[in-house]
Amino acid sequence: MRGMLRPGSGRSQSLPAGCYSDGVHAIGIDVGGTEIKAGLVDGAGRVLKSARGATNRDDLGALVDAIADLAAAVSPPGADPGAVGVGVPGPVRTGSGRVETAPNMPALRQAAIGPFLSERTGLDVQVRNDADMYAWGEFAAGAGREAARLVCLTVGTGLGSGFILDGRLYEGAGGYGAEAGHIVVDPDGAACGCGGRGCLETVVSATGIVRRTREAIRDGLSTTLRDAGNALTARRIQEAAESGDALATRVFDEAGRCLGVACASLINLLGPDVIVVGGGVSAAGALLLEPAAAEARARAYPPLFAACRIVPARLGQDAGVVGAALLAGRRARESSLSSPL
Repeated sequence: MRGMLRPGSGRSQSLPAGCYSDGVHAIGIDVGGTEIKAGLVDGAGRVLKSARGATNRDDLGALVDAIADLAAAVSPPGADPGAVGVGVPGPVRTGSGRVETAPNMPALRQAAIGPFLSERTGLDVQVRNDADMYAWGEFAAGAGREAARLVCLTVGTGLGSGFILDGRLYEGAGGYGAEAGHIVVDPDGAACGCGGRGCLETVVSATGIVRRTREAIRDGLSTTLRDAGNALTARRIQEAAESGDALATRVFDEAGRCLGVACASLINLLGPDVIVVGGGVSAAGALLLEPAAAEARARAYPPLFAACRIVPARLGQDAGVVGAALLAGRRARESSLSSPL
């Protein structure tokens, strides 16, 4: 039934719109808070070679060097990979490759990392927000590969999002659009890192889940997590919920319902074919997604809800790398086709 959880359909024989010819390779790089992942990806979204390295969050030069070294490590021997795509945790100004703000990575703030990397590698480098790259990966080769309109929500330490509308990445004014994590779900809620209050991210994220559990423990509610102290994590809360802990179950149910409220708004506004939910917290599966789907069903305009699926992401930790490579390869190919002979 549409709108509820169900496995995605298998690969078809033809390549979907987000992919391109199998004979072309590109490099995808996903810059995380502690680790950088890189991969050589073919035109169908298959990772052929991969490498990882540590993230230097405070030194731009060291960060650029690490990215360039990983790109070299996965490059095909004796061949030019053609294009490099890089996903970074912050909004990126369209056309300039400049990261305007990156709350968790000082090295990237106001950094024109795209031009730096192009100069350092001698390659065409496309830099986008990491959630945009994740969304393109799921659109091109993952759970949304047969969709024309996709919303992707990445639920981890925070909540990122990317939109594919009519087969193209939606970037908003200047590249700053698609910030679903800052949809307000509780006007009087907790302070958010963006400066607002009650954003979706304050509830539906690892940080929000831990915060709400700590608050409930301070209020004296009974739970097996009472003595967890600094070891309290979203993963541990998930495990407690799976073991029947009432407080942990309630926290995930509330998070799922708030996610469903946001999904209903996105369905009503955009009419997507699919909403893909990924990121570390999405590993909770039905604990999070079943209340989300139920709440979205109750709140969305019925014909639009009926036309949309809410599904878990399929590519896992490779989504950002695959999306970055496929988007960079596609942009490089489009540019070469449009260039005069």
